[in-house]
Amino acid sequence: MFCPSCGTETREAIKFCKKCGTNLKRVQGVMSKGGAGNSADWNQWWIEEHQEKREQNKRKSPEEKRLEEVKGGVITASIGLAITIFFNFLFSAIANANGGPEADILRSLWAVGLVPLFIGLAFIFNGLFVSKRIVELKKQNAENAPQPLFAAVPNTSPVLQIGESSAQPISDYSIAEPTTARLREPIPMASSRDTN
Repeated sequence: MFCPSCGTETREAIKFCKKCGTNLKRVQGVMSKGGAGNSADWNQWWIEEHQEKREQNKRKSPEEKRLEEVKGGVITASIGLAITIFFNFLFSAIANANGGPEADILRSLWAVGLVPLFIGLAFIFNGLFVSKRIVELKKQNAENAPQPLFAAVPNTSPVLQIGESSAQPISDYSIAEPTTARLREPIPMASSRDTN
């Protein structure tokens, strides 16, 4: 399907155009017999979009995931701090206005905001210290991993690199051609008879 607004080709399951943001489901609903969409179709589209987001998450590097975790922790901790401050002012004002034995309970309800604050701080701590160490260990393991027995090893010999730059690709399968293609051209040497 093509987006009617910008002409970008998209999959049928995509709800909005990735380039311009046009609602493609409305366009599909108008073009189909069922009108502007059925609830069963919306569920299917939602599931496919969810699967696409999950696939994109799998493609992210561990470092990107770690930084997103720190970002989420900062956001959650900020919300928790804002809720704590808001509840403190709100419930203190209500307690001061009403008085009585309930006022002490109302003054202590600000602590509810500490829950998201501590959750956010835990995400930040995990992202900055624990996940960072895990990413470093994965990098070390990848660098120190033994190569498979029959893996192709890149050749860094300068002699072969010079020969490879001038070698022509060989179309047929031959034992001698690849070997002789890597040989250097003979170097002309002056003989003792040529001196006059």
